[in-house]
Amino acid sequence: MRKNLIAANWKMHFDLITALNVARGMVEILDNKIETVVCPPFVYLDRLNEIFNGSSIWLGAQNMHYEDEGAFTGEISPIMLKSVGCKYVILGHSERRHIFSESDSDIHKKVISALKHGLKPIVCVGETLSERRDGRAERVVERQIVAALDGVDLDGVVVAYEPVWAIGTGVPADVETVKEMHGFLRELIEDVPILYGGSVKDRNAFELASIEDVDGFLVGSASLSAQSFKKIIDEFEKAKGVN
Repeated sequence: MRKNLIAANWKMHFDLITALNVARGMVEILDNKIETVVCPPFVYLDRLNEIFNGSSIWLGAQNMHYEDEGAFTGEISPIMLKSVGCKYVILGHSERRHIFSESDSDIHKKVISALKHGLKPIVCVGETLSERRDGRAERVVERQIVAALDGVDLDGVVVAYEPVWAIGTGVPADVETVKEMHGFLRELIEDVPILYGGSVKDRNAFELASIEDVDGFLVGSASLSAQSFKKIIDEFEKAKGVN
């Protein structure tokens, strides 16, 4: 049975004091049944691990290098992430692909490395607006999936569909688009949990969660508040009938 999962991607937000306060607020109010992950900036991982320890919240990172160690100035290894309590790591986010030019090959190596070290990768895929308008959305997403997961044991892998044109725009993909793409992905990766990400808010969480092949969310800006993040989780659980 596929598990449900909701992950918060804080991206490059918060100073230390704010991050700690939001994390403490989440520990106080999140008592949900489904697996919940928070992915803060690297510099806060150790401190948030202390706060989340013993709670229902798992710690995740936003990225990692595929090498264990070496002369890679500014990079973070999977061993480092494990040592500060990480269970999950986001890989292949569209901002990494399009702003920092990460290739399919890079992401594949990161997935293999994450699994090798006991980290659960949340592998992001998604098309740009021009690719969708050109009728290439499924082709692009299939290429990304096949490249990232080639030869990989899928146990422990999570996939997140995030249409690039919906990320941070406030305009989520419509229900039919999400339903079609998640159905397409389900044919490629039958038992792998598939999250939806892209302008998820409490006002659309129930409708999106009602789609059969949506197993959870990867939440961006709406996860920067403990209250709004909890509302999204509550709406998801309501839609899925989680008691």
